[in-house]
Amino acid sequence: MIVRLGSDLSSLFDKDALDLICRKVSSISGDVRRVLQICSQTLDMAQLDKLSNKVTLEHVQKTFERLYTSTRTIFIRNLIPIQRKILEAIQDELSYGKGREITTISAIYERIDKKEYSFTDVRRICGQLSACGLLLLDKSSNSVARQSVRLSMPIHLLIFALKNNN
Repeated sequence: MIVRLGSDLSSLFDKDALDLICRKVSSISGDVRRVLQICSQTLDMAQLDKLSNKVTLEHVQKTFERLYTSTRTIFIRNLIPIQRKILEAIQDELSYGKGREITTISAIYERIDKKEYSFTDVRRICGQLSACGLLLLDKSSNSVARQSVRLSMPIHLLIFALKNNN
């Protein structure tokens, strides 16, 4: 199935264009499903361009530009350092947590420098990030420490925004 799909893609994409998609996704998440999503979006964009019969590097670059210069990505790149550290801790917790989508404030606190930030700081920053729409907090928990936290976006977008902060 994958081999057949690969040959189908290579008939629609320039080799360099497909290589770029694979390398970009590999550096961010390594998720084959994400490769297929980006290929699909790039193919849609290329079909609007009547001058080309294959997907080119230009089409791929336009797709990545559109995907990764969203308002949310730019917002994450401009966060203050403590907010970025909290998001990095959440990313670590979810990335290495065997596919979990939910963590807790106490788990986030365990991943940051306790000499620099208190539990109250972590809770306050999570509240700010929730108010900005980056996190979803479950306020029904009896314990603040066990309050669940989840991202309001796919983790690969968070990884990209944090990794490519220039």
